[in-house]
Amino acid sequence: MIKNSKGFVLVETLVVTAFVAAVFSVIYVNFYPLAGEYERRTFYDDIDSKYGAYWVKFFVQRNSYSSFTAQDIINNKSYLEFSCNNITDSFDKTMCKNMMDRLGLEKAIITFYQLSDDDDNADGLTFTGIKTKADSVFSDDPAFAAYIHYLPNYTVKSLNGARYRVICKFKRSGDSLETKELNDTYATMEVIK
Repeated sequence: MIKNSKGFVLVETLVVTAFVAAVFSVIYVNFYPLAGEYERRTFYDDIDSKYGAYWVKFFVQRNSYSSFTAQDIINNKSYLEFSCNNITDSFDKTMCKNMMDRLGLEKAIITFYQLSDDDDNADGLTFTGIKTKADSVFSDDPAFAAYIHYLPNYTVKSLNGARYRVICKFKRSGDSLETKELNDTYATMEVIK
């Protein structure tokens, strides 16, 4: 007795196709966030940007950089803008300007070490963290605000005794990328002062 196997082949093909589709969908769902994280890390905290943030930190920590207090940061939207013009020593000022031009520094801010709201910082002041204000303060630069939101809150105090941090945005030229945001890189570094 010969059985008709045409229906069995069709069902077997559908089952295998469904199985392969399910496997590929699981792989895609798990791989897609990793690809996005890899792309983000290409522009956030890459080596060149960390190097640039180190130099901003270096100049902020120098005695020739004009002093600032936690109250200054609170009074100025939870951050202070870094500028080589705030350096009193003329040699340091010239070196800073040359270094920042070479590194492509577009924007650097000095803010509290902890980026979220806090009522128990080193100065005993209650402040609104830069993360809370980033969208409104940097409404003209949503990519910079997105980087600030990407950073952890740093709720634990610095082991090095850092009270502040610098957050930097660098303009990278010569990239083959098409959009402005993708040519920008970002980095942060703690400041001991």
